[in-house]
Amino acid sequence: MKLNLFSKLLFIMLLAFTVNSFIYFSFGNIYSSKILNYADFSKQFHSGIYQYRILSGYLIFWIYETLSTLNIDYSIFKFRFLESRSEPQMYLSFYILNTIFLVLSAALLLFITETKNFIATNSEKILLVSVAVFAIAITQFVIVPYDVSSYFLIVLFFYLLLKYLEKNSDFNLIILVVILMISTLNRETSALSISLAATLLYSKYGLRKEMIKPVLILALTFIAVYFGMRFLHESFTTNDGNLLFQNFSEPKNILGFLFWMVFFLFTIIIAKDQHAKRNIILFHVFSIPYVLMCIYTGIMYEIRLYIPIFITSLLISRTDISKIH
Repeated sequence: MKLNLFSKLLFIMLLAFTVNSFIYFSFGNIYSSKILNYADFSKQFHSGIYQYRILSGYLIFWIYETLSTLNIDYSIFKFRFLESRSEPQMYLSFYILNTIFLVLSAALLLFITETKNFIATNSEKILLVSVAVFAIAITQFVIVPYDVSSYFLIVLFFYLLLKYLEKNSDFNLIILVVILMISTLNRETSALSISLAATLLYSKYGLRKEMIKPVLILALTFIAVYFGMRFLHESFTTNDGNLLFQNFSEPKNILGFLFWMVFFLFTIIIAKDQHAKRNIILFHVFSIPYVLMCIYTGIMYEIRLYIPIFITSLLISRTDISKIH
């Protein structure tokens, strides 16, 4: 069945809303249960690495305070929390924030598939966006306020980067810089936007000034915001420290590595041609600093860490840079 853009957009947004609603209301959360109240979340938000991820944290506080002013009978949701201190309005705040950004991400992904640079049939476009939606949803067994919003900002950066590739104007570059700044205030995965820019610009221009200059500007922007936040808080602390040994010794973390490998192979398999495959591999090479940090300080079982790389690789797998003049 052939659908127009509005029909496809409506379906994709409805899919994102439905899937995320089932994830939040049909499964008991274990992993993030200790932060499902205002006091504990606030304590975490103002400590360690979380104090640098301010954007979505403040959005959670705003949603929570708004819900607290409403006369809602939370018993209708029939929540069954493992932690007795958990608050329904805090859990709903996570649900509202992440559902909104998942719906927006799905819509933006669809718009990217509709560009002339994206090579796929109508059915393939719907399927690719659906895969991204399900991948984001099932990895939310770790509930945090900044993941889904960070995916949206990376996808937005991808969309605007295509505009920059079409017209290398200073204005378009400034927009990319602003998006990167906002994204870095949300989560450090914004560094992957630089890897993406390096990949697509290198694919189009090779190692020339047109590639080096914007990548250098974006890298300096990330460094300024990243270290600026840490100097502002007079702290460079992280929460988990060195997890290298645990990641290579614990079975569940090894399962996380398997997830990374399988989903990487998925994007290689569906790539439109050898050039797209090379771009996916090149993107992973440029993402090595992020990957190493995940292995060193992240928990590999938290497979959400690979999702921004996976979504970006999905888009690269069908993007034809040669069609950008």
